[in-house]
Amino acid sequence: MLPRNLVLRLLAPLVHLRKGESTTAALMFAYSFLAMTAYNIVKPITRSKFIADVGADNLPWVQLGAGLLIGVIMHAYARAIALVPRRWAIPATQGGLIVLLIVFWALFSAGYDAASVVFYVLGLILGILLISQFWTLANDIYDARHAKRLFGFIGGGASLGGATGAAITAVVVSRVGTVNLLLVGAGVMLACLALVVCIVRREDRAGQSGAAVEAEGVGGAEAIQLLRESRHLQLIAVIIGCAAMGGAIIEQQLNMAAESSLGQDVDGITRFLAQVTVYLSLIGFLIQMTLTSRIHRLLGIGFALLILPVGLGTTAVVMLFNAGLWAPASARVLDTSLRYTVDKTTREILFLPLPTPIKYRGKPFVDVTMDRFAKALGALLVLVLIKPWGFGFSWQQLSYASLGLMFIWIVMA
Repeated sequence: MLPRNLVLRLLAPLVHLRKGESTTAALMFAYSFLAMTAYNIVKPITRSKFIADVGADNLPWVQLGAGLLIGVIMHAYARAIALVPRRWAIPATQGGLIVLLIVFWALFSAGYDAASVVFYVLGLILGILLISQFWTLANDIYDARHAKRLFGFIGGGASLGGATGAAITAVVVSRVGTVNLLLVGAGVMLACLALVVCIVRREDRAGQSGAAVEAEGVGGAEAIQLLRESRHLQLIAVIIGCAAMGGAIIEQQLNMAAESSLGQDVDGITRFLAQVTVYLSLIGFLIQMTLTSRIHRLLGIGFALLILPVGLGTTAVVMLFNAGLWAPASARVLDTSLRYTVDKTTREILFLPLPTPIKYRGKPFVDVTMDRFAKALGALLVLVLIKPWGFGFSWQQLSYASLGLMFIWIVMA
């Protein structure tokens, strides 16, 4: 372990740390780094296997079904994880995910390519749990005053981890193959699990809200009542919904463009998607570490909320007039680098002023359920736009939907 004074000096250019904060902040940074490293090793594999085995134009069907199926899975998960002490819910969840990665490695190695559909759904759940549980733990440990100083730093580990995981995938895939990368992802997640155990043992406040609460959320009637009573929650729900739909459209454009250019080359698609993730993660890391806190302090929360919709509209115009593979790749880089840095951190700060009972009951609904519902709605919209029985749009023409969403998003924000 590095001496505390040395840690403070090393981190001084990046974040203002006070006495007693450095060790936990460094551990939380490492947690987000390892979690997103593992996720970004696995995520390109979920996409490339599905595109090669089923086809990019069928992705919206799975995303639409996942909008309903994930709700059932998360409910079952919440009931199971409730049997575990709250402080240990996150480590237990990560242990289960490691086992699942090894199971899918065995299935693909045995030639069960039909498992690609289920594996894609697992990738969606993996993203929900890893990101949501990290911020749940962060909300347990830090209050609003600390969050404004530290959230930008600890969240920066996710962007750096995303770049690292994607870089590992892009470099290693041609040597070990797409399927064997699952074991690499499982190994990184095992290291993350060990780190989370250290944080939980160190921080007495860890587990106050409980990962099960984050996953289970509230019932439909209670959720509607919470939204009716809180204009604050309404605002956050609309913002999350627009961000999820915009991201779904751009991801579909990238997947269709990749299939059009690379065909059925699984390793080639994996490498390309990983390279895109490297760029978006590195840019996201720079934004998170150098701009996020400054935007909040100098330009305000309102300005920060408008950055993502303006970026969505700008890249939509670029794709309308450029058919090169770089256009959807650039759109994906800009969208994701902003969504998981400035936009995500801003939304987390918006939750902090809420009374604790409302925050811990309402946050799971708007953070998870609303995101899932909006992605399902976005998948339905994409199906209508791209299928022959619908409008038959190409990946470029999907930009019209992004432009329409941008105007709605800005007005509602």
